[in-house]
Amino acid sequence: MKTLTDDEIRSAADQLIALREGRLELSGLPADVTPETTTDMQRIIDEVSAHVDRPVGGWKVYTLYKPMNPPVFAPIYDVFPSGAEIPATVSPGRLIEPEIMFRVDRDLPAREARYEVDELVGAVTAVVGFEIIGSRYSSDPSAPGQGSLYGALSDHLANGCIVVGDAIPGWRDVAFEDVRLRVTEEDRELISAVGCHPFDDPFLPVVVSVNRLRRRRGVKAGDVILTNSSTSFFAVEAGSSIRATYEGLGEVVASFARS
Repeated sequence: MKTLTDDEIRSAADQLIALREGRLELSGLPADVTPETTTDMQRIIDEVSAHVDRPVGGWKVYTLYKPMNPPVFAPIYDVFPSGAEIPATVSPGRLIEPEIMFRVDRDLPAREARYEVDELVGAVTAVVGFEIIGSRYSSDPSAPGQGSLYGALSDHLANGCIVVGDAIPGWRDVAFEDVRLRVTEEDRELISAVGCHPFDDPFLPVVVSVNRLRRRRGVKAGDVILTNSSTSFFAVEAGSSIRATYEGLGEVVASFARS
């Protein structure tokens, strides 16, 4: 596997920053700066993040479940409350996915020692939420760049924003693998499923996330940690009310602006 040089990392990051600022249009990173490992993906995300002067509202951590490719994390800059109308520019394809997220209730600062499971259980609250998938890449096939999962995820793991709904009381006692999820668009059901999280327990990725982040900066009270979608994403219509209900736990609602 190829390892990108520092100059190649900076080149990839410069192009992703230009995408964010509307100075460039790409369908993907050029082949010569496209990472082949999550380690290089993280280096690119870190370089871009260093040039984004915005408050961090949460963290997305992504795992390829592939040896030699450790988890990758990226900051989330836009957090909306349930009922929000998402700007059309955040996700031109209007891609939305439900998940159980976790709000950090007290600072968990950077440190050498691992955060243990019991310590983290007492420091977070489960919430119902939506992730909005919002790649900065162009969908125009004539735009330069190549299609690559590693390259696509180098764009801050394709996160556009998140929408935070109900907090889940007594979440420590919930058997999430038995909970029914129903997602609707207006009166149309998009999916109904039981126990659909890839780890059964959505808290488990929090342990990975915090222990990745504690090596550098830690996490702050109020940060929201994403823990994998329950269903992957749905493309929905502008103006439609999208609702995700985890039976007995709570719900979240959002819509996309028409323009």
